[in-house]
Amino acid sequence: MTDAETGGSGAETDIEVAIDARLASLDSGNYRANNKLVLSTFAEYLENHRGVTTLDALDVLDCRRYAQWLRERVHDDEDDLFAASAHANGPYFTIVRAFLGWCVDDERLDSNPARPNRVKQELPEHHGDHDRQFWSAEARGALLDFVNERAHDALDESADVRERAFRDRAIVTMLALTGARGAELFNDPRDEHRDGLQWSDVDLNRGVAEVFGKTREQQPIPLTDQVVDSLKRYRTVLNPPTVDWPVFPTRHHPSLADAVETGLKQRGWDEDDIESVVDEATSMELLREHEIAPPALSKNGARSMMKRLCEAAEIHIDGEYLKPHGGRRGFGSDLYAQDAELAQETLRHESIETTHESYREQNVIERRKRLEQLLDG
Repeated sequence: MTDAETGGSGAETDIEVAIDARLASLDSGNYRANNKLVLSTFAEYLENHRGVTTLDALDVLDCRRYAQWLRERVHDDEDDLFAASAHANGPYFTIVRAFLGWCVDDERLDSNPARPNRVKQELPEHHGDHDRQFWSAEARGALLDFVNERAHDALDESADVRERAFRDRAIVTMLALTGARGAELFNDPRDEHRDGLQWSDVDLNRGVAEVFGKTREQQPIPLTDQVVDSLKRYRTVLNPPTVDWPVFPTRHHPSLADAVETGLKQRGWDEDDIESVVDEATSMELLREHEIAPPALSKNGARSMMKRLCEAAEIHIDGEYLKPHGGRRGFGSDLYAQDAELAQETLRHESIETTHESYREQNVIERRKRLEQLLDG
């Protein structure tokens, strides 16, 4: 569809321009804020994953792929309330569909590409919150004790074993005691902006780290003394050569080898020179020597690490390993029981209503336990 056919200019078919016009047409502040978050995510997905920046280039297949992307994110178990928001009647789909419908009414589009059933059927199903894992205080404490003891035992081991043990302890401590999301700490191969926490993002003297939050902005998170101590000891063992070194580098050998080749080529090395040094040293040794930052541990890698640790420690919740995002939920639940506003601020929810919604069911369970204790007493 051309601009002439829609009766509009090239600017009017630009997706970002259309989003701005849609937001300007909305009166409600909260609804406008929700639209801005969802539509900016939609536009970013289209540009980064589909190469689409204009409405006249947008088709049904693009919307179907977006629905599939939403489903993948739900299966990643990364976002609070995301399953409820991404399903067929949730805001992540209804806001996009309403926006495209508005574009039709405003004569920017001929038809709504999010309307066909073959788009909607790709969206995740919503089964409520029964499968959302929370780390219990007991499981969290047991896992922290396990990784602390493991790090202590590794002091007399090889440098590689020691680094792994201190890294694993730092990861568990951050997942358990900061409220950070896995996507904010680790590399997400599907999102070029989420390449993992770097040491330049961490200020151990002030006890603060900067993460790329769910709002797609840098956000500060507090680091308690236990987290700071764990990171300090780990940094001493890791000895990162540059500040842009990831806090949690991957140990995946093919990824490290690719980083060496790419980094050296960017510095003007030819294939023969690269081959000669690769044969003489490990990939990590070369990355350190030439101060080329390796990729960060991926979200899948973090899940695999947590599975391995939980199997070794014989710790589980309802037969499952402690999932990374369960640390945020469990920590948030404990905070919420003591101070709802502190929970909101620490978890960086946009409103206290989001915090209430996130922990309403868990709070009922805790109240039931206290009622039983009171009645038994």
